[in-house]
Amino acid sequence: NLHTMLSQAADLSRQGREQVAAGNDISADRHSEKEDVLNRRLVSCSDKLDKCKFDLKTCEKEAAEPTFLFTQMADMCKLKRKTDGKGEIYYEWSSKDMDDETYVFSDRPYRIAETMTTEDFFDGFDDMFTKLNGGKPNGAITFRHKNTDKFEGPLISVIVEAAYKTDGGKFVYKLRQSKDQETVNALDEFFDSKDNGDFEEYEMCSLFIDNGELTQTSQGSWWLSG
Repeated sequence: NLHTMLSQAADLSRQGREQVAAGNDISADRHSEKEDVLNRRLVSCSDKLDKCKFDLKTCEKEAAEPTFLFTQMADMCKLKRKTDGKGEIYYEWSSKDMDDETYVFSDRPYRIAETMTTEDFFDGFDDMFTKLNGGKPNGAITFRHKNTDKFEGPLISVIVEAAYKTDGGKFVYKLRQSKDQETVNALDEFFDSKDNGDFEEYEMCSLFIDNGELTQTSQGSWWLSG
């Protein structure tokens, strides 16, 4: 009858409204979940952007600071081939006649020149050349053989250690070559003399050492880092 039909229609209408409401709730929940995901991604991107900005500022600051190259001289010097306790061969360059001053100049684009005492350079060697700024320096050494008056080198090598031995007044560098450096002039090739074996003596020695870091003092000059 009519009453029954109206009642059923009302039930169907109510069910329809409930389903629509349920669908709206589900849609709202999904929207909220998507919004949460997007917010988390936005926060993550913002953190990464902040880190990139910080890294960029750090790089710009480091790039703006000058690095320095070093030149040293000695009237006489010696090159020795030695064997350590493990039976491994290593090499030493040494001199008792080094110039008191080490000459310092900046890499491009700066035009800075300074001097420091050679003793200070040796004392501050490990502070200037660290793992954080690239490790131990490369060096190029030229000299004239004492017996033949023939210029030799350049001897190109990594300078792995520096020491000033106060008891003998001797400056000592420990040398180790990379594979590429060996292909230019291997350390062993400097020991040609049959008389001296593992020892060679040179004169008019000069050294060029690649870039290290110095710190600017309050007076405006540059000094050892660390």
